[in-house]
Amino acid sequence: MIFTFLENFVLAFLLSLTHCFFMCGAVVFLLSKNTNKIQIYVYNFFRILIYVILGLIAFSIGSFFTSVFLQSLLYFLIGIFCVLIGIALIVRGKLLAFFENNFLYTKIISLFNSIMRFKAKSVIIGCANGLFPCGLVYFFIAKTMLAKNINEALIIIMSFALATLPAMIFTSFLPKYLEKIRYLQNFFYSLIVIDGIYFCYLALRLSKNV
Repeated sequence: MIFTFLENFVLAFLLSLTHCFFMCGAVVFLLSKNTNKIQIYVYNFFRILIYVILGLIAFSIGSFFTSVFLQSLLYFLIGIFCVLIGIALIVRGKLLAFFENNFLYTKIISLFNSIMRFKAKSVIIGCANGLFPCGLVYFFIAKTMLAKNINEALIIIMSFALATLPAMIFTSFLPKYLEKIRYLQNFFYSLIVIDGIYFCYLALRLSKNV
């Protein structure tokens, strides 16, 4: 369990330094201008809560794949999905736009200005941010579908959620450091592709037992 947490936490942390900051940093900047630090933590709490709920839903769906055939099929489909997500993050363009719907993202961001007048803005924005179309969220939620039990599913999704906190809290300090590691982002994204290939390999091994 400790290895599972560290494996997913480190991967999520590396990915968050580029992707999470550049995709959701605008949300934090907007919120920080209109509220205090406590509300930033409230926002992050509800963002993480949505991730956990989505992860548990995904785990519940995955738990229906009980036979060896269905498990091998699930591993294969998620493997292919992860490979496509990783490639999309690397090449960007239309493939990434397919997974991360820019129209939906823009609409949600545009709504935030009107939400700022509500007292519960941090709660609303946190929940909305958790539902952003995001390749990294898709990747880690997909991994929870393969979890052997609910504890492992929680560890996977919580390790991802907690690993995104530094990028989402220290947004004002990160830009000058991010440029130094941005050239490594494609290497980080390639780890998602490797994970996907590994899931396909596991699917092949399982299929031999059908």
